[in-house]
Amino acid sequence: MFPPIHFSSRRSQFRSRTKLIAIGCGFLFCFAGFAQGGSATWDLNPLSGDWNTATNWTPATVPNGSADIATFALSNTTAVSLSTNTEVNGIIFTSAATNPYAIIASPGFTLTLSGTGITNNSGTTQKFVTGVDGTGNFGEIVLRNSATAGDSTIFINNGSAANFVQGGETAFFNTSTAANGTFINKGGTTSGSEGGRTAFYDSSTAGNANFTNKAGRGVGTSATIFYETSTAANGFFTNEGGSITGGTFAEGGQTLFFDNSTAANGTFINNGATVSGGFGGATVFDDSSTAGNGIFINNGGAASGVAALGGGNTIFLKTSTAANGTFTNNAATASGAESGVTEFETAFSSNNASPSAGNGTFINNGATISGAVGGKTAFYEASTADAATLIANGGTNGGRGGAIFFEDQSTGGTARVEVFGNGFLDISGHSGPPASPLGPARVTVGSIEGDGNVFLGRNSLIVGSNNLSTTFSGVIQDGGANFGNAGSLTKIGTGTLDLTGTNTYTGDTKIQAGALQVDGSITSNTRVHESGTLAGSGTILGAVINNGVVRPGDGGPGTLTVNGNYTQTSDGALSIDIAGANSGQIGLLDVLGNAELRGQLDPVLENGFVPTIGESFSFLEYDSHLGVLSIHHPNIAGAMEHWVVTYEPREAILTATAGAFLPDSGSTLLLLTCGSLAVATFRRLRLS
Repeated sequence: MFPPIHFSSRRSQFRSRTKLIAIGCGFLFCFAGFAQGGSATWDLNPLSGDWNTATNWTPATVPNGSADIATFALSNTTAVSLSTNTEVNGIIFTSAATNPYAIIASPGFTLTLSGTGITNNSGTTQKFVTGVDGTGNFGEIVLRNSATAGDSTIFINNGSAANFVQGGETAFFNTSTAANGTFINKGGTTSGSEGGRTAFYDSSTAGNANFTNKAGRGVGTSATIFYETSTAANGFFTNEGGSITGGTFAEGGQTLFFDNSTAANGTFINNGATVSGGFGGATVFDDSSTAGNGIFINNGGAASGVAALGGGNTIFLKTSTAANGTFTNNAATASGAESGVTEFETAFSSNNASPSAGNGTFINNGATISGAVGGKTAFYEASTADAATLIANGGTNGGRGGAIFFEDQSTGGTARVEVFGNGFLDISGHSGPPASPLGPARVTVGSIEGDGNVFLGRNSLIVGSNNLSTTFSGVIQDGGANFGNAGSLTKIGTGTLDLTGTNTYTGDTKIQAGALQVDGSITSNTRVHESGTLAGSGTILGAVINNGVVRPGDGGPGTLTVNGNYTQTSDGALSIDIAGANSGQIGLLDVLGNAELRGQLDPVLENGFVPTIGESFSFLEYDSHLGVLSIHHPNIAGAMEHWVVTYEPREAILTATAGAFLPDSGSTLLLLTCGSLAVATFRRLRLS
């Protein structure tokens, strides 16, 4: 999927062109200021609205130099436009400027503020406008050095009226700031034109300003763009969804980040398209840019969109990162429309490109209208979820739930996944890396929790990389958007995953580390590895091979049922909790098939319980059995008793027997001999 970016391919051209214009004009402005410029105040009754006419100012000189201040007080002519490139140190609106001004950078001309910038003492909002014409000329306003856009100012950058030409622009360089201004970037007015834009270069900042990027006609999108190390600071950005048809499709407004720029603490609202075939408003991170601590709200569309971008969208490309941002993807507002979405993709980048969700929080809300799509977070190509929190909430009234997708070769890192209601995680479209050349693809996530759905397709979900202990009461199953069956589950990490729902995936379950607690049911065959533990009071519908630990119960006595065969290897252990002699106080492994027994049995007394001599406890039931278990600690602590196991045709029974357990005479002789040899060796070492 490819985002509707029409600025990115010409990024270097824009940057170089704007800087060259600003630098070149700077030399001309300095010369002009030396020749005829000076600070002046706009007249009460000027002869025209032309900034560059000296007789319109008092004294009769044109403010046009890097040291000049243009002052605006009370005037009967408040529409002031440029007729040549102009530079001033600053612009002051006095308390007398109660009639709001409109300072206009006419098409083809640039107004540069290179010192203090704008000071507004008028108590009213003052307007700055970049004009356009039908032949492709556009006006520019440039703030350089530490210039500020001031307070109660509004900048309107008009969209182009000519195809393949950008609209008006306000640009910030060096450490200049948008301060508390308001910036409206209008869309292009023809199907092939571009919209107005606000651009930040160097270390400039958006301050606390408000930005609205409006929809254009056709592809005529408007934008706010950040380059180099510029920052959105505490700005508020609204990117409108496509709303005007007039070409192949209707573009929405965009906020774009390139290089090492950052969204910092900005707030970004990306609205969905309101016309069929439209793109939603978008915030796009490219290169190594970062979402910082930004807040992003992607609203769903109200009409069928293009691909999955008809809703508001936030997109990460190349090596950009979501950092610590918070992202809310809202559902479509109409059946058939697209939801808000956050996407991670490399988009034809180099092989080492891997956009990251960082430590971000992604909330995908379900729809509230029947048939409508829920919000979505999707990972494509080589992107990674890293250490993010991914939440998919359920829909209501027949609406679909929020969604989390891992596709292509994306990775889940240590992400925390939470799915609720009919919200879901879907890895069925993942394509690598495979567990084997012909095996299923594998996706690792930190943890899963909630009561929603997980779709595996034919792939393997590996859970536990963040070492958290979580409970999942939903359904892990085959299928998904890309279909497939025989999906599998692997538990890793030190935490416990408690499955309390009815899980239907048909591939294997592997417990490589930590604990898988089954308090509901799983369909598959299950293998417990040396560092893993299978626990719970639920049902394993397949067979179990135990090379690690099987412990029926939930941290105390309980019954774990195995519908198939149970095989315990010489490395395996069966741990049985005993809290009393009554029903429900004894751990029980109930095997409906054959029990093949080797390895150890580990009885664990709970809550200070000590059995009396002769008390018996049925801990293992089976249809048939082969082999025996070796008791790990045969003596009962705190009592002169030991355990004895007897194997009946359908059950194995532990009995408390009088006296301490002693090894046989051969073992005793061996122990005494080893002890004597150790003492002799120690003495020889001391003598030497």
